[in-house]
Amino acid sequence: MLRKVGRMNYIAGQNNTIDTGEVYFNEIEKTNLSGRKLAVKFLQRDSVLNRPVVDAKPLEARIEYSRYLVDCPNCNSAEFAFEDKLFFCSQCKNSDIQGKARKVKMPKERKEIETILLKRSIKNRHWYPNETLQDLEKQNLKMEGI
Repeated sequence: MLRKVGRMNYIAGQNNTIDTGEVYFNEIEKTNLSGRKLAVKFLQRDSVLNRPVVDAKPLEARIEYSRYLVDCPNCNSAEFAFEDKLFFCSQCKNSDIQGKARKVKMPKERKEIETILLKRSIKNRHWYPNETLQDLEKQNLKMEGI
């Protein structure tokens, strides 16, 4: 007889949320995924919060598959956006700015965007900074089941 030991996996957005890094990594910490302990340890924000922050235009967060993401302007990787609004690339280590953190801009109409996107299935929960609330509503009307 098989027995279930904890939650096996977590998919961003399954709790009817648009996940930031905090939400996602809090959830995977509860799972039995291989490598989760290392991932959670690696993504502790203390090291990011203690870094100097570059004085530059903030990077803009976007939403893809119910996850807030920020694109790295140096290596084109992407990382979760965190509520502390700081970005540090796990791939290039922000090497173009001597390892300093970058500021992140979350959308001004965040709650409204999330409300519109949560009407969609996870695979269709996308938003880019150039899209308006009206754009999202029009997209919803075009999708089946909304």
